[in-house]
Amino acid sequence: MMLVLKKDTLSLLDPLDHTPLHCQPIINIRVWGVGCNNGRDRDFAFVAGDKDSCVLKCHVFRCDSPARTIASALHEMCSKMMSDQTLMRPSRSLTMDNISPEDLPRQVEFLEAVRQQEQKFDVQYIGNLPVSRAMGMEVLNRAIESILNATDREEWEPAVIHVTDHILSLWRGEEGEEPLWECQVRLLTFLGVGHDCHTFAVICDGGAQRFEAHVFWSEPDAGQLSEAVQAACMVQYQRCLVAQTPPPRMKSWSVTPKVKRRSSLPPLPPLPPLPPLSRKGMKAFLQTFRKQAASS
Repeated sequence: MMLVLKKDTLSLLDPLDHTPLHCQPIINIRVWGVGCNNGRDRDFAFVAGDKDSCVLKCHVFRCDSPARTIASALHEMCSKMMSDQTLMRPSRSLTMDNISPEDLPRQVEFLEAVRQQEQKFDVQYIGNLPVSRAMGMEVLNRAIESILNATDREEWEPAVIHVTDHILSLWRGEEGEEPLWECQVRLLTFLGVGHDCHTFAVICDGGAQRFEAHVFWSEPDAGQLSEAVQAACMVQYQRCLVAQTPPPRMKSWSVTPKVKRRSSLPPLPPLPPLPPLSRKGMKAFLQTFRKQAASS
């Protein structure tokens, strides 16, 4: 099949008659990526919400050419879409308070975390441990299983996790003076729900290529908690796009003068010749000049 990026849609076409097989609005794509360089650089995938079931689905492709080209083109289209929306609203300041909910993907209704300044979830903090990589469900699931096997349920600490569009923090209760743990949303590298739907974990960047996984237990399941944290990450992503969008150029208006200017003035018409003086007139003129000279 053929993958076509046009305007605001990603389309899959039949290579023979170009019949549309699937059309995906780009605004509903949650994330995309390419494979690693060790033989997987032609693999391309994206995650998007299904318009009928509102379930997230991952679409994976093996391309004839390096998949980084598709990812770059998709990034440019997203940047252009944000730039166009910014130009349509030039008088509004570029802050999260002014980003319309229509600007964000909304298939799973995760924008509730954005509309509310802070969300709180009762959880049990299972623990944390260092991990080898910054992302990947395999890494996350291994971390969850390791912590579950190493701790007893009685050791889990009841807490309240606070989710905002800036910080993820864990508190013992409403009266806690300092959080047990906190992490800026921009430092979250990966998140997900484990094999058990009650388990939720995030991977944080600790700097110097150090990554740490934090695992939680949520009732009745971790779905709402996962969507709230994902919404906060999406807000940060949108802010990055807005920050990378160049400011609109102000048009310089030039006033065209109504009076046409000419490069040079037209030549003056020649003066008419003076009539010739007669001899009598010339003699009279000379006599007058001599009298004035003698008197002076």
